Amino acid sequence: MSLSLKSSLLLCSAALLLLSACGEQKKSKEVVAETKPIEVKVHTLTKEAYPIWGSFSGKTQAVDKVTVLARVEGELKERLFKPGDEVRKDQILFTIDKSEYQAVVDQKKAVLEKDKASLKLANANVKRYKPLVKEQLAPREKLDELVATQKQLEATIRADEAALVAATLNLTYCDVHASIDGQIGKEKVLIGNIVKPGTELAQIVNSEYLYVNFNPSAGEVSVIQKYKSLPKPKVKVYLRGGKRTKVILDGNIEFIDSVSNASTGTVPVRAKVHNPDRTIFPGSFVIVDVLISDKMSVVAVDPDQVYQNQQGQFIYVVDKNNSVQIRQIKPVFSNNDMVILPKVFAGERVVAETIRALVPGVKVSPVEINNTVTLSE
Repeated sequence: MSLSLKSSLLLCSAALLLLSACGEQKKSKEVVAETKPIEVKVHTLTKEAYPIWGSFSGKTQAVDKVTVLARVEGELKERLFKPGDEVRKDQILFTIDKSEYQAVVDQKKAVLEKDKASLKLANANVKRYKPLVKEQLAPREKLDELVATQKQLEATIRADEAALVAATLNLTYCDVHASIDGQIGKEKVLIGNIVKPGTELAQIVNSEYLYVNFNPSAGEVSVIQKYKSLPKPKVKVYLRGGKRTKVILDGNIEFIDSVSNASTGTVPVRAKVHNPDRTIFPGSFVIVDVLISDKMSVVAVDPDQVYQNQQGQFIYVVDKNNSVQIRQIKPVFSNNDMVILPKVFAGERVVAETIRALVPGVKVSPVEINNTVTLSE
């Protein structure tokens, strides 16, 4: 073999060795790059006092609602409001033909005056006969008859006065008044029709205050009763489908029933809320948030930090070796804002962000942040 050929072979071998060494160095760098810990945000769980709310579906009901009824029979003469008007208590809403009732009142007055005149004469006769009987100038029987007539007329006058009161009352019923403040609906009987006692004429609803009826489970009611911060827990009411960040109505629980429904296991609960702008109508379906407590120190995470597997719910935590681990959990309580964990989870560093590459055992570089539990106000 010639010297030049040997030199060429040596150069080729050296080049191959150099390329191989470079490749190994590149692979080594890639391995180092692949094993660099992932940076993740964590927060350490501590016991803190959060406002704890429970959320339920409910339905509103007017606190004050009355049906306007006719109380006498007659022709409906006038309607003195426009449907939808705000009316005041004692305001005249309708009038019924008064002519017949006025005639009865006039008749009762005349009868009363006649009987009063008769009583006046009877009183005079008794007064005149008493001294005559005393002096034995007139028989005692005649005086007894006059006294009996006097008493009879007194009773008749009392009956006349009662009949006049009844007739006058019927006359006043011809003016149909509002019995509460509120918004009146459209009339149910048109002008000119004959109405009778009990005929429905309209409906008045005062929706400045509303009842909100809802039915938590017996267990949820037990939690409310046990941990409530106030004797009458606060509530916030939202229109169903509306933005929960915008508070519509505020109030308090007014009534919790003492028994649960045997078939559903729920307990009737009623809250009363102020509705000054009439933004929610009676009969509306709403979401009711109940403040259970704002004084309890609990360990809680955001619902976004809770995941599901075949064993149930779990959270990702970072252990003391900075390795990701799975912790199965059984929440004490949960709602749309928080998941309350048993107190043994205090001190755990919970992963506060969603990272697809997280698997148990992977090394991470934890970055501590503030607690990320967010609550509705």
